[in-house]
Amino acid sequence: MYKKIEPNNKIFENPEFQKDKYKFNLIFKNLTSPDLELYSDEKNYMLCRGSKNLPTWIWTSDGFDKSKIGEIEELIKIYLTDNERDKFTCKKELYDLLVERKFDNLNTDDYFEMGFLICYHTKVPKICDGVLSKPTASDGEVLAKYWYDDNMEMNSATPITMEQSKKDVETFISDDKFYVLKNAENKIVCMASYRITEEQAKINHVYTPTEERKKGYATNLIYFMTNEILKKGLVPLLYTDYNYIPSNKAYINAGYEDKGILINFSCSKVKKKIL
Repeated sequence: MYKKIEPNNKIFENPEFQKDKYKFNLIFKNLTSPDLELYSDEKNYMLCRGSKNLPTWIWTSDGFDKSKIGEIEELIKIYLTDNERDKFTCKKELYDLLVERKFDNLNTDDYFEMGFLICYHTKVPKICDGVLSKPTASDGEVLAKYWYDDNMEMNSATPITMEQSKKDVETFISDDKFYVLKNAENKIVCMASYRITEEQAKINHVYTPTEERKKGYATNLIYFMTNEILKKGLVPLLYTDYNYIPSNKAYINAGYEDKGILINFSCSKVKKKIL
């Protein structure tokens, strides 16, 4: 039976979880939240959320005990808020089982395959004219536009204003983990950053303006930045839209390995009819 657990629970040392710990990187980020909600049966599964406005991550061991599915469904309901849709992330095995059981809080129209990639050794890509550098305050206006456009393009669940984008970019620039690539004309043609959690470095904020795409800039920036990460003894990893081939190709060309998918989906407190 499940219970509320602490971040030092024995399940984090479970060999099955250790095998998946990089893929479930965001669980570790959530563990430091003052609003942490963490439940588990201490063997087969774990549900973790940092705050009510963030997705709940559901880890299950491969081939987990299917008699536990009822407990997992009970816990999903515990995590539901008065939001129209609450977001969850899990392995496809669990999602397919929820569909098969016609879990009546599941929104079957809300499904996204999120790819997981990791890099242990970089691969030299076709070198372009870009030069890696750290941005300065004078780059703020351009980068704020990029960050705003990136959010609009990705249809972010919490769209930002240009004013918020400028504030975000000020924070990015003050962090030594934020990089840009400038072309021969000294134009910023790509940006990216990373965040460290334990020994893991999660790649974030990767964006290339539309007019500069398909020129190898993203691959080169990821390649250079990943080398910096590896020199620090960290493990670079990231999540992508698994079905967006150009983005995945950019990472793979820099040496990242495709490790499969996780499913992003939503549930609602108001039960949905399954057609």
